[in-house]
Amino acid sequence: MAKSSSLSTLFGNAVVEEYMGFLEDEKSLEVSREVCKALEYSADATLDGGITGALSRIEPGHSPKVVLADITKSMDPDGDITRLIRKMGPDNTLIVLGASNDVGEFRKMIALGAKDYLVKPLTAEVLKDAVENVDRQSQALHAAQSGKLTVVVGVRGGVGATTIATNLAWIMANEEKLPTALMDMDLHFGTTTLSLDIETGGGFREALENPHRLDKLFLDSAIVKDGDRLAVLGTEEPIDELVEINEESIDALIGEISQDYNQVIVDMPRHLLPTQGALLASADTVILVSDQSLAGIRDINRITQAMTTLQTKGRILKVVSRVGSDRAAQVSKADFERGLNEEVDYVVPEDAKTLTICANAGKAIDEVAVKSAIAKVLQELAADVSGFEKPKKKGLFTMVPGGKSKKKKEVGPKE
Repeated sequence: MAKSSSLSTLFGNAVVEEYMGFLEDEKSLEVSREVCKALEYSADATLDGGITGALSRIEPGHSPKVVLADITKSMDPDGDITRLIRKMGPDNTLIVLGASNDVGEFRKMIALGAKDYLVKPLTAEVLKDAVENVDRQSQALHAAQSGKLTVVVGVRGGVGATTIATNLAWIMANEEKLPTALMDMDLHFGTTTLSLDIETGGGFREALENPHRLDKLFLDSAIVKDGDRLAVLGTEEPIDELVEINEESIDALIGEISQDYNQVIVDMPRHLLPTQGALLASADTVILVSDQSLAGIRDINRITQAMTTLQTKGRILKVVSRVGSDRAAQVSKADFERGLNEEVDYVVPEDAKTLTICANAGKAIDEVAVKSAIAKVLQELAADVSGFEKPKKKGLFTMVPGGKSKKKKEVGPKE
């Protein structure tokens, strides 16, 4: 029994709710029919006429969730794709079928708004996977909405943003027992894997450059596990090779990761800020890390001002790091906050001794000095970001009626 229902349009045409394929050649039509049968879609879901047929059939407000459109006979494929996407609306998905097997063509289709680009000759396996991937991405988005995305940005170089991102992820995975993924977006000089003494994955770059191929098996090739709950995505690409990171790739990757990890930490270099507005806007928390300097005041204010135009859904935490009496070019905390017109959220102290031990051993801070001042600040920051609440221990005062509980000691914020 076909599971797809039909929707009537203003002009009397019926469209199938789940999927419709508009093809130009008999082979592709046969493949679409075969996939429709396998997925229990209506026999009316496959029609000839290519993208021209799709444009004449689909009207605004009456679009299938997924449309496959053949552009091989179109006289104006770019214009037809743009017009069809407008008719379909933002909640539906267009898959384009073409004849050119070129990565530039794929990127152009994605830039126009299509979610995938398939190349003739079409096979049932490829089409079925593409259609099912739409459902997987929808499920991933739902999972991501129930999890938390945190982006860590060092507003200046050398302020310890990667150290903070790496240790937040380690604490969430190992102490809070939350499935956590850490993504190092510095593809040439990232140090998260080095800090944890693990190998870089072999598929991270491929995952970014081929978002249409993303699935669990492909993602597993890019992930390196550090323990049971921490997944790390990092790479060391040749410095003479440019790696393009577009917003669609990041969205797809985070959506796929979020199916298995409900905490996603992204260590994002500041040079990517101009191209990753969508990522910043979708983050639950953006952590801006700075040293306590005049330049830090300037750059935090500049980035915060820029982010106000992104309609960021989450909050911005301002963290000053590497704070100590022996740090050069450091202003007072009062002057720093006066320059921001507000208090900083967390102060991470300088601890060269602990960080040196961690770097040489390839260990997280809590593995080396769990009771140190820097560890306590990062533990509290991790709990703040993840929403983790440490289970209360039953002690004498909690067991005896009328007993007094010990006041919680404040660590980190506003110190």
